[in-house]
Amino acid sequence: MNHGITSMGRSNCLILLQRRFAGSQHSFQKTLLLPKTKFSNRSNLQKTYDILTPQCSDQLYAQQWDEFMGKLTKIQDPKVKLKFVEENLFVIQDGPPYANGDLHFGHALNKILKDVLNRYNLIKGKYVYFRTGWDCHGLPIEMKALKEIDPNKLETISPLKIRSIAASHAKKAVASQLKQFKDFAIMTNWNDHYETVQPKYEIDQLKVFHQMYKRGYIRRQNKPVFWGTETRTALAESELEYNEKHVSRAAYVRFPLTENSKNQFVSKIKQHSNELPSHIDNIENIYCLIWTSTPWTLFSNRAISYNKNFNYVLISHTENSNDLTIVEKTLFNQVESLKGYQVICEIPGVFLEDIKYHNPLIADEISRPLLHGDHVTNSTGTGLVHTAPGHGADDYMLGVKNELEIYSPVNNRGEYDLKQIPNHLHSLLTVPESKKSRNVLDKNTTDVILELLSKCGMLVNHHSYTHSYPYDWRSKKPIIIRATPQWFADLSDVKTNALNSLESVEFFPRRGKNRLSAFIRGRNEWCISRQRYWGVPIPAFYRKDDPEHALISDEIIEHAINTISRKGINSWFSPSEEDGSDMVEWLPPSMSDVANQYIRGKDTMDVWFDSGSAWKDMERFYKEVLNLAKTPQLLSDIYLEGSDQHRGWFQSSLLTKVADSHQSIAPFKTLITHGFTLDENGIKMSKSIGNTISPKAIIEGNDKLNLPALGTDGLRYLVCQTDFTNDIVAGPLVMTHVAEALKKFRLTFRYLLGNLQTGNFKVMPFNELRRLDQYIISSLNELLQNSDKNFKDYNFSKVLSGIQYHMNNHLSAFYFDISKDSLYSDHIDSLKRRQIQSTLFYIMDSYRSILAPITPILVQDAWNYLPKEWYSDEVDNTISPMKREWPKFTKDDQLKTSFEIFEMAIFKEFQSLFQEMSSTVTKSEQTSVLINAVGTEFPFSEDELCDILKTSSVKIINDKTSIIENNHNSKIIKLQSGDEVIMSIIPSPLHKCPRCWKSTSEEQDKLCNRCEETIHVNTTNL
Repeated sequence: MNHGITSMGRSNCLILLQRRFAGSQHSFQKTLLLPKTKFSNRSNLQKTYDILTPQCSDQLYAQQWDEFMGKLTKIQDPKVKLKFVEENLFVIQDGPPYANGDLHFGHALNKILKDVLNRYNLIKGKYVYFRTGWDCHGLPIEMKALKEIDPNKLETISPLKIRSIAASHAKKAVASQLKQFKDFAIMTNWNDHYETVQPKYEIDQLKVFHQMYKRGYIRRQNKPVFWGTETRTALAESELEYNEKHVSRAAYVRFPLTENSKNQFVSKIKQHSNELPSHIDNIENIYCLIWTSTPWTLFSNRAISYNKNFNYVLISHTENSNDLTIVEKTLFNQVESLKGYQVICEIPGVFLEDIKYHNPLIADEISRPLLHGDHVTNSTGTGLVHTAPGHGADDYMLGVKNELEIYSPVNNRGEYDLKQIPNHLHSLLTVPESKKSRNVLDKNTTDVILELLSKCGMLVNHHSYTHSYPYDWRSKKPIIIRATPQWFADLSDVKTNALNSLESVEFFPRRGKNRLSAFIRGRNEWCISRQRYWGVPIPAFYRKDDPEHALISDEIIEHAINTISRKGINSWFSPSEEDGSDMVEWLPPSMSDVANQYIRGKDTMDVWFDSGSAWKDMERFYKEVLNLAKTPQLLSDIYLEGSDQHRGWFQSSLLTKVADSHQSIAPFKTLITHGFTLDENGIKMSKSIGNTISPKAIIEGNDKLNLPALGTDGLRYLVCQTDFTNDIVAGPLVMTHVAEALKKFRLTFRYLLGNLQTGNFKVMPFNELRRLDQYIISSLNELLQNSDKNFKDYNFSKVLSGIQYHMNNHLSAFYFDISKDSLYSDHIDSLKRRQIQSTLFYIMDSYRSILAPITPILVQDAWNYLPKEWYSDEVDNTISPMKREWPKFTKDDQLKTSFEIFEMAIFKEFQSLFQEMSSTVTKSEQTSVLINAVGTEFPFSEDELCDILKTSSVKIINDKTSIIENNHNSKIIKLQSGDEVIMSIIPSPLHKCPRCWKSTSEEQDKLCNRCEETIHVNTTNL
């Protein structure tokens, strides 16, 4: 700029300028440096999808990954290489979402939380690897495939056809979900993901199975399992939902002792009691009374359990009854059906040892035992428990211990298998209209059984019973427990190592440790086999002439895995040739002469075994991609999923990892859980209820649901604004608040950018700034420290509440407001304006760092409009705002404390005095302030205090006599330090400047000295 203009020229220039703008209150508006920026006050969704999301997600991820790999490949020493990876790479492995259907809000919640952590670690100097994935096998996809097949051809359809249709469904779902995930601005390489159907993944999974077999953990047993009658497969406990309002038809049923046991029992009683009725020797029957909520299992009864530590009573309906009944003493008065009965005598539980009974229901007259069982309680029932080893876990354990038959005459559809039922019952257990056997869960079946029990003299009473009952989470139908030959993983040894490994894991929230530990501690085995085609096969073979005889060994599994590697996994399911010649390929050479006697098994692995093997994919990543000779002990920094995954992926990942390695090392360093999604009524979102909100509706808005369009950042903000460890609420009201919050942040960035477009673009260091600016930067420093801590504590909601508070109180209501006069009215290169602009840049950079992990679109968009000259002297001014370092400022707690003490006291009293003048003065800019501060050192200058109070002038003196004692606009102010100052406020004796509107002009309608000088400087080149 030319400052060499003559005084005459300057005067003429001002005269011309004043004439040009004369006659209007806003005559000098064009001479003000008002904020100007092309950064829009509204986000543009198309711009978000097309430009901003790729810029701050895909491109950013690729750039930082290339940088990481470039550094890694230069390291030759394997130990140094491993250390570099462990110290510099932050890894999250995705718990695979299921490849079925569109994404819901829960998917968005999960992915966004992971992305926030990735972005935070990137901005803190780490490199990031986010391994996304999909779970592609399993029943829901297979059920979709089956719906495409003619029902009349289901029994004859080729397994390969089913797998082909299922694979197509999974592939389409992955492509669709991947496209939807991109709308959430997730920072990753979407082309680099795992799927449980990928050949390498499947081979890895089979290798985990093989290792567990070699360690002796895998075995086959005919054992009761949870069974889905609709889906016709075994189910894991994690695949169950419990219906608290399920209604069963419960019954009190009595079983008569055999004649020999009756006499033996009477003899024991006589020796024990002298107060027996005289007709005790003429007793016809003694019954064991049981209570059951599953009458359909009574055909499978093989014993009655009692507890030898309890006392039992003999009861009769009348004093001279020839029939007696045994029931536990404390339960006798609780059984409604036994009202009117009376106690004959009390007997110890040990008297029931060696006693036998028979089951008239099946009329086989076989003597069955009464057996002691620790599982028998005296809290409900009768103290005598109907025991069917083929239909219950406790029953099974007791049955194995006492060599009882593991009997379950129920097929995979939940119907009675008439081949295993006595002939005289066939007509009763067949539906007359269809000639099909009855379904055990059908109400009519229960009615038939109760009627039969009544005819046999076994039914004492029956009633409706409401209780918690397991349902198949897929079909939403009640399950049954039935014994079938299944493959199990023995966890009795594994869980000890698994529990030990959790001691080194950080849990957030901490209660997650107790939850996961409890699930593992209560598990002794895991049923890993499923009766489906769409999955990874269990590499076992069976004799053609004896399908129950399984052939499996270390050698056989290894050979099968090699064959699958060579031929592909579908080859396992291809039909065997009639002569069995293809089996020669599947069995080891040592068995080639008998290979044609075997067939490949039809069982596939539990999908939790599929997804639980994902850590193996990470192991391969370290070896093949990073070329490490040794993998890190902890394969992932974080596993983050919903709290339901304590029963699912967290558990299956941990168990397979520990079982495979035989070490107490988890596959994750930190385990984080989030809650579920709720509507605004607090009801869990569910498709069946119809209260779900799709991520798309949140991003783009939905008029029918009255939802405002929040955009990508709005969806992310919605996820992070509340404590995610609890349930997350979404709905019109909450979303409206989010929209308002985002608007404030956007306008804040717009204000910053508008005032950073002009100037010399030189950021001044902290020590060259005014005390007022330094105070704001100190508040920024505190905000950054708190935000950093909250990110580390996974408390994203506090990050947002903290920056909102700072924006509203420190910026909007204070610094921005008091800085406008200098920004707009001072000349472009004035020192004060440069100091304020430098502070604005520091604010912009700090807000950039805090908001980048949560609202990356807003940050990227704003940063694109910031002149690069503001950071052109940095080492790399092309670096992404998502990767710039976390700002660090000088900490000055003393400045912050003293400033707030003075500012609060002075400003409060100024407002009080100003209110008293409101009848004569309407704006603070029309006042002047005089402060007498004898012996008090102010933390700010007169000019800064003038800005803070927004007055025309402030004068600080140290002479009490200069203040008129009778001035009613004076006040003594006592500071927290104990010092006193006297403030006097009077109407300014000067006139209102037509440019800056402050009462600082010597003459009416003339510019003040500051504005006259500024216009001169800014117009010398006109």
